[in-house]
Amino acid sequence: MKLKSLLLGSAAVLALSTGAQAADPIPATFVSLGVCDAYGISGLTIESDDTCLSISGEVSYEYTHQDITGYEIISNVDWELAFEATTQTDAGAAVAFISFVDDDTETVTGFVHTYSEDPVVDQAYVQFGDTTVLSAGLKDKILDTEVLDRTYGGDEHGDFDWDLDEGELSNTVAQGGHVITIESLVADGFTVIAGLEDLDGDGTALLGVEYDGGMFSAEAAVLLGDLYGATDPVNFYAALTAEFDSFEARAAVIFDDSGDYIASLGATATLDMFTLDVDAFIDEIAGDNDWGIAGEGSFDATETVAVYLGAGYQEDVAVDIFTVYGGVDVDVTETIAANAELGYTDNGGADYIYGAAGVTYAPGGGFETSLNVFADTDDHYKLTFEASKEF
Repeated sequence: MKLKSLLLGSAAVLALSTGAQAADPIPATFVSLGVCDAYGISGLTIESDDTCLSISGEVSYEYTHQDITGYEIISNVDWELAFEATTQTDAGAAVAFISFVDDDTETVTGFVHTYSEDPVVDQAYVQFGDTTVLSAGLKDKILDTEVLDRTYGGDEHGDFDWDLDEGELSNTVAQGGHVITIESLVADGFTVIAGLEDLDGDGTALLGVEYDGGMFSAEAAVLLGDLYGATDPVNFYAALTAEFDSFEARAAVIFDDSGDYIASLGATATLDMFTLDVDAFIDEIAGDNDWGIAGEGSFDATETVAVYLGAGYQEDVAVDIFTVYGGVDVDVTETIAANAELGYTDNGGADYIYGAAGVTYAPGGGFETSLNVFADTDDHYKLTFEASKEF
């Protein structure tokens, strides 16, 4: 009730102030409705006696002409709006969070693809605690069981867009959805995670531990699915990252009780003007083996120009893929950046050369817009305009 009164009172004051000075020029000033410093909350906030309401979100638009697998025009608006109310109690912070997104339902009319902007609830949950945190409601998965998420090269065919997680396994365990989870900091750097997820589906039980000791961070978990049924699939996940002065090594693996697995190994070396990234993966899914390795090195030619070279090879059941590419990133001004890339790909004997270029304008305030083009010698092309604003 206090929050509602505050909002109504603020609106009345603003309305009276506007009416009284209708003939005056509008001053270039901003009104802060609350800062919520005690909670460490940033962004647009509304503060009452004991509760801070934080409002955040993003709106983005993409318009694309392309002929990759066929001629298409894509027009898509994406948006997100989130509200987070925090009240500090003697026992810890009490939080209510709700976010809305567009449902992104695709409509195809001829060669034109559009997507619905109708709102749907993405997350809606309550949370309580500081060192031990209870969460309940509709929420993203508590464990990020990502084995590898990296793209090498700008090839729009997606040959080296590696996004590998539990979704690739034969016996997949569902995560997120309706959840009841507990995260507890039990010792310096050690957090235990336990809970139930996918309670609106087949049901999943999980138990995991995370460690963050500065130089080393690691996590491991076991997930048991289909609590409401009889199949009882089990997934096991582990990841380790070691960071030194100028070097990072990382490894991750996930496997299920059917014998499927995905494993990755990677490293990053950063020197004064040179950076080298290398990633490799191997998997066995339903008896089929795939593996791939790729690397990219970048060199700061000047303070505003970086040159990079990369190569990769992937072998799977259907086709072997090899690519080599190079490009340049240029900070034209403090707000304008440009990129150009040229590459060669051998996709199972189908050779082609591709080129990509783009320019991005980011003046600040969470706003960014870009124009990107791609084409290859197989007569594929893609032209994309994007604009977005975070708040």
